Order: sequence, then C-alpha cells, then structure tokens
Amino acid sequence: MYILAINGSPRGRRSNTDRILQPFLEGARAAGAETETVYLADLKINPCLGCFSCWTKTPGVCVHKDDMINLLPKLRRADVVVYATPLYVFTVSGLMKDFMDRQLPNLDPRIVQRGGHYIHPSRYSDGPPFQKIILISNCGFPERHHFSALVETFRRFADNPDTELAATILCAGGELLAQEALREALQWYSDAARRAGEELVRYGHILPETQALLDTPLAEPEVYASMANLWWDSQVGPHLTPGPSGRPLPSPDFWSGEERELGGRGEDSLSPTIVLPAGEPGQGPRTCREAVLGMAAVFNPAAAGDLRADIQFVVTGDEPGNYVLRIRDGRCTAHEGTVSQPTMTIYTPSEVWLKIARNELSGQAAYVKGLYRVEGDFGLLLRFSTLFSGPEGPKAPSQPATAPPEEEAIQRGPIRLPGMAWLTVAFIPWIAHWATMDIPGLSPWVSLGIPLLVGTLIWGYRRLFARPTWMETGTPLYFALAGLATFLGSPFFADYGDVLGYLALAGIWLGTLAAERPLTAEYSKWSYPPALWSLPIFLRTNAIITTVWGWVYLLMAVLALAGHARPEQALLWMVVRNLLLVPAFAFTAWFQKWYPARG
Repeated sequence: MYILAINGSPRGRRSNTDRILQPFLEGARAAGAETETVYLADLKINPCLGCFSCWTKTPGVCVHKDDMINLLPKLRRADVVVYATPLYVFTVSGLMKDFMDRQLPNLDPRIVQRGGHYIHPSRYSDGPPFQKIILISNCGFPERHHFSALVETFRRFADNPDTELAATILCAGGELLAQEALREALQWYSDAARRAGEELVRYGHILPETQALLDTPLAEPEVYASMANLWWDSQVGPHLTPGPSGRPLPSPDFWSGEERELGGRGEDSLSPTIVLPAGEPGQGPRTCREAVLGMAAVFNPAAAGDLRADIQFVVTGDEPGNYVLRIRDGRCTAHEGTVSQPTMTIYTPSEVWLKIARNELSGQAAYVKGLYRVEGDFGLLLRFSTLFSGPEGPKAPSQPATAPPEEEAIQRGPIRLPGMAWLTVAFIPWIAHWATMDIPGLSPWVSLGIPLLVGTLIWGYRRLFARPTWMETGTPLYFALAGLATFLGSPFFADYGDVLGYLALAGIWLGTLAAERPLTAEYSKWSYPPALWSLPIFLRTNAIITTVWGWVYLLMAVLALAGHARPEQALLWMVVRNLLLVPAFAFTAWFQKWYPARG
C-alpha cells in the first residue's frame, strides 16, 4: 500500500497538523505501508486560472510549469491520499485549496453518470481501481462542530464510485499539541493517531475504539478558551487593550517600578515567610497546605533568572486557604494570605492539588480536564516543571507526574500479557474449581486445594511486580476460607460451593464500583495510554460492564440455588445459568465499542 500524505499547513513540519499526521504515518509504516509526505509550504503551486487548457488545448497538462507537475502522477498511483490541513475559515487552507483545484488535469472533461449521479471520471487508468481518502485536521476552537463544513466538502470531494472518504481525524483545540509542557499529558492522542494509521493498513478502516479516542476532546472548552485567552492577552503589547467585554486588559508590562513589585495598586495581606519542607524523600505532603508552601523548598534559582512574580493559590474544598509564592532575586518565599495583583492565580480544590503534589495525578492532565483553573500569566504555569525542580524533596506539584509506582510496574515481570488477558488468567482458579467440583468420588480438597494454590501463585506474582486487583486478591481468600471451613468439618462449601462461588464473584465485581476503578478497568486500562485511565467515559464504560457482570453472577447464584432446591432439574438449571454467559459476552464485546463512540 502506497500512502501519499499532503500537509497543507503554511507551518509545514512545525505545524500542529503534522503533529497528528506523522504518528498516523508511523503506524501505517509499522503495518507495512509505504508512505510519503508532501509539504505544500515547500512547493510552488500556482492557483488554477480556470482556462481549461488542460482539458482542451493540452489534455492532461496544465499551463502552469510548477511543482504540481510532479504531484499529479503520485496522486494517481496512491492507494490512500491523506489530506492534512488546518481549519481556515471552516474549510481547507489556501495552500490545500490550490492543490485540490490543480488536480483538474487528472480528470476527463466529459460528464458521465456513475453511482447514481454525474461526475468527471479519471482521465487515466494507471492507478489503483479504488482510492481511499483520509482527512486530518485541527482547529483553534475547542469544539468539534467547527469541522462540519470541512467534512461536508470532503464528502462531496470523495463522492464517486472510485473513491471513499475512509476516515476523519479532527482535533479541536489542536494548539495544545504544540505545548511542550502538555506533551506527556497528551501523549495518548499521538498514540491513538499512530494506532489509527496501523489499523487503516491492516483492516482498511479505523476501529471504533480508536476513533472514539481521536474524538475525545483534548481539554474542556472552557479550559481551552481560558488558556488561549491568557496567551493572547500576553501578546497584545505594552498598552491597555479592550477585552471581549470592552473592559481594558493590562499587558504584562503595564505595571512598573514599585507598583509592579507590590503586585499593582492596592494592599497585600501576607504572613511572614513560612519555611516548610516539601516532604521527606520518597514521601508526599500530608496536606494541601504542605503541598503548596513546600514548593518553595524545591525552587530552582537557575531556572528563574531575574523572574519577579507572585503566584497566588486560592484553595477550596476540604482544606480551604489562600497562599502566595513570591519569587524575587533568585529566591522563592512562601506565605499565607493574598496579593492584590498576582502575576498568576491558581484556583484549585485542595484534594486535586494534593494528588498532583503526591504524583497521583498529572498536573497538565488535571488542567486540561478542568480540575483546576488559572488566571494571569499562563506562561508562568508552563515553566513550573523547571522553576520547581530542586534536588531535594518530591517533584514540584505541576511537573508532568508519572503514573503511581504500582501502575508503572504493570508491565514488569517475565510474563507480559496485553489488556484483558490477565483477567482470563485470574479466572483459571475458578475454572479449575468448576471443572472438578461435581466429579463423583473426588475429594473436595482437589476442588478447593488446586484453585487455592493457583490463585495464591497468581496473587504472589502480581504482588511482586504490580498491584493485585480485587479479583486476584479475593480469589485465594475465598478458597482459603472454603478450605478452612471444610477442614473444620463443615460440609457447606462442598454442598453449596457453586452458589457461594457465584455470590463471591458478584461481591468482588460489584464491590469494585466503590473503588478507584471498576474491575474491568483494572485490566482494560493496559490497552490504553495512562492519560485516559481517569477519563469519565473510560470509567463509565467499565463501570457499566462491571455492573452487568456482577448481576449476571448474582443471577447465576440464584439459578444454582434453584438446582439444589429441585435436584431432579439440576441439569436444566446448570445449562440455563451457563447460557447466561452468551449474552453477557456479546454485550461486553458490543458495549465497549458502542458506548465510547456514542458518549
């Protein structure tokens, strides 16, 4: 497969468009495709004159002798053409529009009916009989509906029996991709684009779950608009400029001298300097107050230079309070209180900032999700990772926090299993139990001892290299209790082991709904980037699947009990309860793709 990618951004290789396009092509190459990228910004392509000479006087040859001459044969040869363009006035860029107009020589002027309507057919037959078109675009607005006119253009552009608009990758708020400080937090999007390229080559289309990721907003619209406006406010120049409401917005250089040092006109209300350690090595702060004020202990003077700034924290939630970090002359001091004109103000719930400080939550990911907000000099927030990177204590709260140690360790160990495969492994003790529990004359110690041994080995392995899930912990506990009761002479587990087993599974699965993640999320998360693990759509999808399976196990327990109540119908009830698994598996396979795409 030969994929020709056309980058129509005037910024070329430095564009946000290319930050989506290149991962897509990397994935395509990994699946065996040949790819080529054309940057229109590097070429000379004149606009079409509408003279129709390429149809009449010199068929197939344009009057312009420019770089389009070399592109027309490549277009004919390509199995897939990727049109990658920023959104300009709700359509393609000017460079891309000229390129699309200049494809006229490849068409025959005669109008023929094909596929129920009339088109200009291809002049040549030297290319593939069918060509796929991929649209990749990003825009500066935070909402996807701005792409509607662009998508409709490409639907019409590809509306003939020989071409197909095979996929669209539309990234609202694409300017976030250019922010170095957000790169780690948004790595999941690049990974999804890379996976989309691979899937296109392997399957001929992008899988629904990958498309759902690509359709996921990079940030909440309000958060994105705030970030964009803060940046533009910093670019308007050293004078008062009217804002959207008509109220003048002071530029960063408006205050000077003593007024600027005091934070503007007005009174400050600050406590004396508070010296507070950021925490013991390897330990996080205990309170949000420690998290904020302890940042001064990891201040990096070399990164600050001659920076003079007041960083105001307005903390709400369980630990409300007002704090200020004052940066002057290469030093950072911590205070309680407020300043009248802070350089930047961070509004955050205490529980959010404490998680960031403990590296339980990425500061950048939390910001783009709208968990806290910022007013003032947004560029200062982007410098946090270097400003607060001292050698002592934990990482500064707003550095790109890596995943917690137990999640980092998921892929460690000699056994590397993808995604849900570990859930299948977790069921091995139960499968062994169900396979041996009804064999006549077999000792109950076989039915309970083998699952206990296998379950303990699984738990020990997961405990050594990661963090066992509720399923992996609950399984050996159940069989240990069953074995203890049997050893003490109770026949209950031997007689009603099927009922109790299903009840235990129901309790494990439904119990995880009160935990940080529902049970299926603890396994399915390994198929996705860590940045997605806390997305509401990911957690809701898995919560519903976990709930369904929890109720399935409850119903199976009831059916097993019915078999004990009616021994003559025991086989019937066993068949019925096992048949429940068929719709449960079908629902899971369908829902995990349908719901994220719908949500």
